Amino acid sequence: MTRRRLLFVGCLSLLCTYSGLGAAVFSTAAEPRVSLVVVVQKSSPLSELSLRDLKRLYLGEYLTDADGKKLMALNHPPQSPDRVGFDEVVLKMTPEQAGRFWIDRKIRGQPAAPRSVAPRELLRKAVAVLPGAVAYLRGGEVDAALKVLAIDGKRPDAADYPLQY
Repeated sequence: MTRRRLLFVGCLSLLCTYSGLGAAVFSTAAEPRVSLVVVVQKSSPLSELSLRDLKRLYLGEYLTDADGKKLMALNHPPQSPDRVGFDEVVLKMTPEQAGRFWIDRKIRGQPAAPRSVAPRELLRKAVAVLPGAVAYLRGGEVDAALKVLAIDGKRPDAADYPLQY
């Protein structure tokens, strides 16, 4: 191969590399973040939960509200986008890690995973009628029968609200 041809091929490969890199960097649009809100029955005495307590609740620990009523976590179905996002943000687990966690607990005879409720309308209705029920929804799915809880003192409209994925 002549020197000129080698130089041409090298320049061409560099051009292709950089133009591909530029396209990848500039064509990637930031996807909007999804905020999940934690909801309870409208008459619940709860108004706030810490992220730590929310994690404990969804890992099967026994928690109560101010009236001594046991809290019951309700979940979205496995592999649903909101469940995957919630598990990553709150539990710090991938779907595979969460699955292994619950299988391990079952083998050891420990409390079971939170109930999965689908479709979303049924989940929303269940929280509205079951005292002590806690669930997470997208903000636009909340109706008048539900109360949105602050997480670590932050409301869902705060820029640093912790339940975003």
